Amino acid sequence: MISFVLFLSLLSMMTNNMIIWWSVFLMMTVIFIFLNKNVKSYSSLINYFVIQESLGLMFLLMNFGIFQFFIIMMKIGVAPLHFWIFSITNNIFSYNLMWFLTFQKLPFLLILVQIFWLSGLMLLFFGLMICYLQMFSLKNYKNLLVLSSTESFNWIIMGVFMSMINSVYLFIYYMILMVMLINKFSKSSSNWLNWETILVFLNMPFSVTFFVKIFSLSEIFKFNTIMMLVMLMMMFLSALTFSCWLINMSVKFYDKNQM
Repeated sequence: MISFVLFLSLLSMMTNNMIIWWSVFLMMTVIFIFLNKNVKSYSSLINYFVIQESLGLMFLLMNFGIFQFFIIMMKIGVAPLHFWIFSITNNIFSYNLMWFLTFQKLPFLLILVQIFWLSGLMLLFFGLMICYLQMFSLKNYKNLLVLSSTESFNWIIMGVFMSMINSVYLFIYYMILMVMLINKFSKSSSNWLNWETILVFLNMPFSVTFFVKIFSLSEIFKFNTIMMLVMLMMMFLSALTFSCWLINMSVKFYDKNQM
């Protein structure tokens, strides 16, 4: 299945034909539904199918660069157009969740690069702010993992626009570590609140999100130092939001144990 997705990704990168791109969208939807055919919650699959195919038809009808850029971003679930993904991820687990957060996005990313809209960088910045603010209201680890993946993917897309080759290596690194992370926590879901989780989400060195962001920052620094300072402040906000979330969860568990 992974080899077929890599083939679709290569096909997407080698052509700019709208019909072929739409066919790739359709095949990725079919693959996701096939992988989740044993999931009991069919509402998630129906939601995913309706959202993806509706956006696919809009992609064909609205043959304008800026509209297609927004549509692809929504199909991937890039912040701030990411709110629909929680209705899907709430009912998928372990390998299927890993697939949704990594390989499912690969062909769409390569198409997004080809219809790049320069002003879209500001939308990605805004999406990062939305993610950090949304972290304050999260009450469950799984949604935090999904939101952290969404936030990291925003950084990857910004890096792609700055340097395509470096970002390909970065995306491969991101996929490998997300596979390892999700598989680990799916096996030990009862004891996920530990130092490993904290190091991952606080952007500590050698964590999943650390290299994603540090490489993106190194590319952005070549173009605009002011923008890099803003990015560093946003990384601090990311650590702050997770710290507040961790404190809230600790208080919640403490109160539960006292009862």
